[in-house]
Amino acid sequence: MLSDRFTNPNYGKGTHTIEDDGLSVEDEETHVKEWLEGFLARPTVELPRLPTVATEILDLSRRPNARIDEIASLLEREPLLAAKVLKLANSSLYGAPVAVATLKQALVRVGLTVVRDVVMEAAMQMTVIRAEGFNDTLEAIRRHSTAVAWVSRFIARNTPIDAENSFLVGLLHDLGLSVGLIALAEWLKKNKQPVRLRPEHWLAVERLHAQVGAQLLESWKLPPGLVLVVRNHHQLFVGGHPHPSVAIHLIAEHIAANAGWGIEPTVFRTADDLPVVSGLTLVSDHERDRALDAANLTMRHYEQFVRDTQPLLDTLSGQFKKKAA
Repeated sequence: MLSDRFTNPNYGKGTHTIEDDGLSVEDEETHVKEWLEGFLARPTVELPRLPTVATEILDLSRRPNARIDEIASLLEREPLLAAKVLKLANSSLYGAPVAVATLKQALVRVGLTVVRDVVMEAAMQMTVIRAEGFNDTLEAIRRHSTAVAWVSRFIARNTPIDAENSFLVGLLHDLGLSVGLIALAEWLKKNKQPVRLRPEHWLAVERLHAQVGAQLLESWKLPPGLVLVVRNHHQLFVGGHPHPSVAIHLIAEHIAANAGWGIEPTVFRTADDLPVVSGLTLVSDHERDRALDAANLTMRHYEQFVRDTQPLLDTLSGQFKKKAA
């Protein structure tokens, strides 16, 4: 006798339900995204705060008639920040041939724009962003952002593009990742889950990080132009046209990542987890090429930037603890 497989015209056309109480990767990611959006909307949420002196100096640096005495007086109100500014101004990163001993000397040496950048770099070192279970990843984000800032400024100085905020964009562009991890840690604790980073968690934070970062910078009352670039730092075209500051940023991100300064999140995975744990924070070769074209640069320029920024990154590496092998 033939089996039903051959005689029953409906064989194989039915359905069978398999009970599964677990969440899918997509469900988990959706829940994390909803929590992040709600977290940021809460009026009582405690976001990282920029030192008041840093915001005042940023405001002062935009005034054409700002005086060095005014900036020095502001820095003197925050001794720890002032000490960090002096230390950075005397570092080899700023090409200091002779050490300076006073804030005014430091300000005269490096100029107003660089002073602003030095203050922001020092302020970001002071702005404690911690989330138990995620601190290694948070340190990787800070390391990456610092490298992108320095490479961005180098590129901006060696092209005709007017990208005054290139350093600040690099320094601040991934703050949304850090804030997202803070919110994620709270969400995991609330749901009585271990505070460890799963692939779907990281992807959810990645997808929202530009929006979250821009929201944080707005709360810090930073310039709208800077916020615009941070909000769109993965999108070369802003308002239908290539944005020169985004172009420089994308090139710098590509150089930094290829030099070993990318973000490697400490992700907990099981055998059947997603094989990709990072996507949006990487700049592809295609995106780099589009950015070069938008900035009227060639691969020859890019290769020269790679060679010229390597000593800079080697010097910068001394500021960060080496990642354990």
